[in-house]
Amino acid sequence: MSFIGTGGEDWVELDMDLFERSRSSQLKTLLVDQGHVVAEALGTDFEVEAVDDGIVFIVINGKRRYRAEVGRDDRLILTGILDPDGPL
Repeated sequence: MSFIGTGGEDWVELDMDLFERSRSSQLKTLLVDQGHVVAEALGTDFEVEAVDDGIVFIVINGKRRYRAEVGRDDRLILTGILDPDGPL
């Protein structure tokens, strides 16, 4: 964050990309640190993968199975990803 402007015209510039990278890094760290709780809920061990655009995935058996994010109520949300080799 930086402060730009002069006198009474000051405003704050917020780097949203930096903010999103920070959020995804914190989420990845949380998933690794609390992995035993998530693994118990999923019923299997998993890996965490964060991609360049800030998306965090739960990887099971080498395949991305869930997208992870933190909801507005600060709860972990795991959204299932359809298997491209699946029945649909």
